[in-house]
Amino acid sequence: MEHAQHHDHSGEGRKTDRKGYRVVFLIVFAGVLMAEALLFMRAQVREIALILKEDFRIVIVKSEKIKRKPAAMEEALKALPGTKDVVFISKADRLKKLKEEDPDLVGTVMNMGVNPMPDTFEAELKEAALGDLSSWVEPAWKVPGVADIKYKPLEAYAILHALFYGHYMFVTLALAFFSLVLMALMTLAYRNSLANFLESVKRDRNWFFTGLGAGSIAVALSYALVYPVKYLSPLWLWPDPLSQAAIIAAGGLSAWVLFQWKNTHN
Repeated sequence: MEHAQHHDHSGEGRKTDRKGYRVVFLIVFAGVLMAEALLFMRAQVREIALILKEDFRIVIVKSEKIKRKPAAMEEALKALPGTKDVVFISKADRLKKLKEEDPDLVGTVMNMGVNPMPDTFEAELKEAALGDLSSWVEPAWKVPGVADIKYKPLEAYAILHALFYGHYMFVTLALAFFSLVLMALMTLAYRNSLANFLESVKRDRNWFFTGLGAGSIAVALSYALVYPVKYLSPLWLWPDPLSQAAIIAAGGLSAWVLFQWKNTHN
């Protein structure tokens, strides 16, 4: 009779464990899926920011009325705070570039008989200067020989927003990982000794593998969901393998920590 009761309790324990595995699996799966989405979006946002930064230039038109050597103007523009680089583009080079990009338009332009393109400078700014373009543009206007300054302010704002969102996602993931590590250290403290902690790691390793499985499936599913975008746009970047391995390992650690906390507070 006592043997039968023990057998029933053992069966009930296995049933509880199976239920626990399913619950932990789903929790870790959802968490890793959300983290994976943040990783993917961060990779895309960073790539967009880099492309926009490469494209963004401030064009300074050289005055034809004020006779000043381009080298002197170039040095003066480079000396402005926040300047990363300044390149002089002559009217001949500008026309040559236009021929390469839009030869039909060049035919119309050349019907005028003279090259109407102005001498210009293209200024590339440092990332910190993009937040306040007026602080660079205003002193640039005071450089002798400047006839006009052209730029796209909305593009600068887009770069700043993209950079901010990328940093925000990174900090969010870092804080989430730090919280997980802190919970693991608190679990170690509850075990009172390193020996007890190592024993719990060995005894409850199946929970860790459950989390690894959940994390791996979440990463694979996320990849399958976003892969079709690769055929819709050339702008497609998958997070590096090290990040993927780290997020899967974090899934395993999460499952183990959840089980330890459940046992600690039962």
